[in-house]
Amino acid sequence: MFKMRQLLITILVLLIVSKSFSQENNTHNSVWNTINIHKKLNDKWSLSTELHFRRTNFLKDWEQFIVRPFVHYKFENDLDLAVGYSYIKNYNYSEYSTPIDAIENNIFQQLSIKHKFSEFSFEHRLRFEERFQQNIVEIAPNIYIKEGLKYRNRFRYKFQITVPLTTLSSNQVLELVLYDEVHLDLGNGLRPEKLDQNWIFIGFSFYPSKHIKIGSGYHDIYLKRGDLFINNQIWETSLIYKI
Repeated sequence: MFKMRQLLITILVLLIVSKSFSQENNTHNSVWNTINIHKKLNDKWSLSTELHFRRTNFLKDWEQFIVRPFVHYKFENDLDLAVGYSYIKNYNYSEYSTPIDAIENNIFQQLSIKHKFSEFSFEHRLRFEERFQQNIVEIAPNIYIKEGLKYRNRFRYKFQITVPLTTLSSNQVLELVLYDEVHLDLGNGLRPEKLDQNWIFIGFSFYPSKHIKIGSGYHDIYLKRGDLFINNQIWETSLIYKI
């Protein structure tokens, strides 16, 4: 009963935080699908590649496409260090998105820390990104060109809770997954300048086999671009394949 009370309090807090972002001026709906291939080399080293297919306006338009390979080094069971690269294509899909399609290349370093308390699992992920974005210049009213690159840093902190709910057939465990991830824009330095984005997710995951994990759920994103407050309401599905 006490554990269930903790879970309900956690969900309530997340809903309150989400409700506090109810002043958005623009809302759109997206579907995000992710494939993550993970290859273990030995007890310490492993490789991962993520493919993100993100569409919006009820699947009509592309929002983003991301390829993200990275290398992991595991210090111990609950401590993982990774470095990687992201290729990100951002598409023009509305009046408040990028005015023309543009590409970002970034390098990132991340540290993941896991804790287990009774049946609960907690994970902290800290990621630092060095971002090289195509610079978009308006040369005439509603006419844009890409001119050079602009450089910015970003820090991301993700806190995730995983709770086993029930055991399905063949010993498959259905899990509840909740997380909040804060993105801080650091400008060209190391000091936070503003909140770039905030992500909230609630969903479920399970292992149909020992090599495959499937997750799906509701993902709510709040961000501010100029004078606009934007809320992206997403249904997200992921497939993790461990070789």
